[in-house]
Amino acid sequence: MQFWEQGTQIMWRYGQPGQPGLDFAAPMTVVRDDEQGLVAWLAVDTPVLKLVRDDGRDLRAERGDAFLVPRRQVASVWSDYSVLRVYQPGRRWSVWHFFHGVSGAFEGWYVNIEDPHVRSDRTTRSRDHVLDVWVEPDRRFERKDEDELALAVEQGRYSPDQADAIRATAEEVEDVIRTWGSPFCDGWESFTPDRSWPIPTLPERLANEALRHVERSAG
Repeated sequence: MQFWEQGTQIMWRYGQPGQPGLDFAAPMTVVRDDEQGLVAWLAVDTPVLKLVRDDGRDLRAERGDAFLVPRRQVASVWSDYSVLRVYQPGRRWSVWHFFHGVSGAFEGWYVNIEDPHVRSDRTTRSRDHVLDVWVEPDRRFERKDEDELALAVEQGRYSPDQADAIRATAEEVEDVIRTWGSPFCDGWESFTPDRSWPIPTLPERLANEALRHVERSAG
């Protein structure tokens, strides 16, 4: 596998198989990329692509059809926090280090449960699996969105067996937290980005793609 050099701008994407053009996608700057894993920086105010309901409202606007309602992709801006994401090969989760967008203070670790990543060109792609784990700076942790995972089963997004596998991944994450394994022990909470790095931009093709979704919806 070819690794990306520090400072390379890549796209970090989460989507559904068989649904091209319906991704959460963020342009990010590579901090490190090697056999140990990919580390990339998402700066506050970065233009991103996100998914909304077909009527433009947030995906969580209504619980009753959260995993059934048609979606579309729109351009947005990453706000409030800068995030250092770490993905280690073969794992079914990545660790996001949250830093306050103004002060730069470290706020905690967010563990996103997801498929193993697949890379191509300057893109790393995965699929998000609803359940997450939040870790406080003092190492206390809790699961997030367990109710949404149950709802995803009710609405057919996952089978009960698939949901059990996702919970098993959360247990694996929690075991790593308890022993304070990598990447929690790697010191990334002290990271500061290179000030010369520009805010990444969306590739023109992707920005136009999002605009076309908006136009089709309006029409």
